[in-house]
Amino acid sequence: MVTRSAWRRVKARWRLALRGRFALPALYFGSIVESSILPWPIEFPMLAYMLRGRPQTLVVTLVVTLGSVVGCLISYGVGRAAFGLLEPWLLARPGLWAALDAAQARIDEIGALAIGLAMMAPAPVQIAAFAAGVMQINPLVFLLAALAGRSVRYLAMGLLVYFFGPQIILAWRKLPQPVRTGAVTLFVMAFFGVFAWTLAHILFAAVPA
Repeated sequence: MVTRSAWRRVKARWRLALRGRFALPALYFGSIVESSILPWPIEFPMLAYMLRGRPQTLVVTLVVTLGSVVGCLISYGVGRAAFGLLEPWLLARPGLWAALDAAQARIDEIGALAIGLAMMAPAPVQIAAFAAGVMQINPLVFLLAALAGRSVRYLAMGLLVYFFGPQIILAWRKLPQPVRTGAVTLFVMAFFGVFAWTLAHILFAAVPA
């Protein structure tokens, strides 16, 4: 059972991490990883950082958006340069191939708009970015579509916290301690639950039939 002193130490370390000089660089590189290698719920630590105050909300929104666009460009570059080398590997994995084929069909149907819409969605963006590279979409068009889509996704979250963050914090502080402890526990469980589900989804899709 977690004691009160142990819980206080965990909260103190969490606050220190959010205020540390490496918090923003960690979120930047975390957003690159989220959009290029492994989709993970970056919105959780991003929200925690936003609740520090309005100036931090604007800064972290910009940092995460730029990092995410960089990650999308990495996936796009891999698709553009190495599809021929990866095609046998993809063909042996029906789950990944079906996802790539569906993304290509959407891009072929509505062009860059499909890329922008994919960048707004909570679904992994790597497939859409990789498919855009495979189809040799103009790099500038892809960059603009990715920037627009990622900006809309994170800006919506940033604006919500910017305008209602103080009210959220005030309401949070009025809650009884047991309720806050339970909410934080559920928050952490949700974070790891989403991460585990995403990882399992990718691993099962990557297993050859």
